[in-house]
Amino acid sequence: MKKYIIGFTIGLLLAIGTTAMAGANAGTGIQGTAHDMSSGGAGYGYGNNSDTLDRVCIYCHTPHHSMLTSEATASGVAYYPLWNHDVTVVTFGIYTNGLASGITNTQHALNAVQTGPGTVSILCLSCHDGSVAVAAYGNLGAGLNPTRNSAGLNVAGTQYAIGAGGNLSNHHPIGFDYNDVVLLDDEINDPSTDLRGANPWGLKISDLLWAGSRMECSSCHDVHNTKNEGQKFTWVEDTQSDLCLTCHYK
Repeated sequence: MKKYIIGFTIGLLLAIGTTAMAGANAGTGIQGTAHDMSSGGAGYGYGNNSDTLDRVCIYCHTPHHSMLTSEATASGVAYYPLWNHDVTVVTFGIYTNGLASGITNTQHALNAVQTGPGTVSILCLSCHDGSVAVAAYGNLGAGLNPTRNSAGLNVAGTQYAIGAGGNLSNHHPIGFDYNDVVLLDDEINDPSTDLRGANPWGLKISDLLWAGSRMECSSCHDVHNTKNEGQKFTWVEDTQSDLCLTCHYK
């Protein structure tokens, strides 16, 4: 798995529906995007507007007094890169497509064991599930962080919520081994398959799987807007459903 996958962190898909608030172009970095809560970002209004330095990265990361190992363990996360944001404590229900028992057609079922959202997805859901304020940062590191911000804050709007109320049952499944699915479903592309679309970085499906094989939020989204082609932080622009058809052979 390529090193940039390790850089994945929390995502807040505040897709504002106007040209003026569309944010930066795909693949041009985080500034100006919906993940930028500073005054120059499309996510402005969800951030801490009293921050005199008008920062971008502080909502997720801090150079000092970040999440302690003991705090990460208590929060159920094993990946916390200089983490600075409060973590959701919601228990999530997993995806289901409502198949009746006894149906065995492999094209109609998720042929893998879901273990729930993995640690990188939990970081994303810590904004997107709507249970934690977007600008709830600096409360970790045993309370030593001088930039704590936790009161009177906005949570993600319902139109941007993923897993609200702990419900992931009607969202694309995450938290499963992609390789298990490939073995049983001939309508799922091999991990060695190139991404569709422009793909100037020469990425393959395998490059986007967490820990080498797991499907997580970061398998579809580049939250820092660096090597993606889609405006909504997606690795592939979904024109003609190229995003879907990268993995699904239909």
